[in-house]
Amino acid sequence: MPFRIERLVEKHISGAAVVLVNAYALPPWNESWSLEAAAENVTYVLETPRSIALAAVDGDKVLGIALGIRQRRHTGPVIYLDELSVQPDAQGKGIGTALLSAMFETATAEACSSVWLISKRGGALSEFYQRCEFAMISDLGLYSRSSG
Repeated sequence: MPFRIERLVEKHISGAAVVLVNAYALPPWNESWSLEAAAENVTYVLETPRSIALAAVDGDKVLGIALGIRQRRHTGPVIYLDELSVQPDAQGKGIGTALLSAMFETATAEACSSVWLISKRGGALSEFYQRCEFAMISDLGLYSRSSG
């Protein structure tokens, strides 16, 4: 499957939203995103100063996305990878790996010292990130507080 990685721009928003909806509907997430909520998430990153938003595209079709938000840490600027999603029928074809690699290269070129993300501790996603040379930091926990 031929594809290219490019900066995600406004014309990609609806396709990127479809990717999020379809990718999150499947295990391990099993989440029901609306197209409106997904488009809002993509738009938020695009409107965040100095963010890095990338799309894997084939012609006009968005196959996958990587959305990174620039943050300042004690070590300098870093990119928090908010989303890495690939259309389910395009998974396993190197798109996620290419997006992750392009995100890291772009972040490095823009003087960011690292790329970090939050994901499942075990399973296929964890194995994927580790194959892509991301290390799991075992002493961190994910904390959440809901209003409901």
